[in-house]
Amino acid sequence: MTLYDVLYKKAEQEDGKAIWMRCGIMIEKENGKKSLKLDAVPLGAAWDGWLVVSERKRVDAEDPEDPADPQERQSQKDLDDSDIPF
Repeated sequence: MTLYDVLYKKAEQEDGKAIWMRCGIMIEKENGKKSLKLDAVPLGAAWDGWLVVSERKRVDAEDPEDPADPQERQSQKDLDDSDIPF
């Protein structure tokens, strides 16, 4: 079984680097069948309708600063201080 992240390009930084947000996962089974689970659907003028499927990267479990839970790890990547209303 292979896991993929389903992403959309939320914005671009001033240096042109993309800011990606995970909105779901895709699972590819050994028999070749694929399943897609969306946790969110991007809306608004900023979304161009495209989603990107990227094979999930393995993270070194030896890094003590890296959370063990992949969902928490992704949530930390998605945080943007400008989204906090206070």
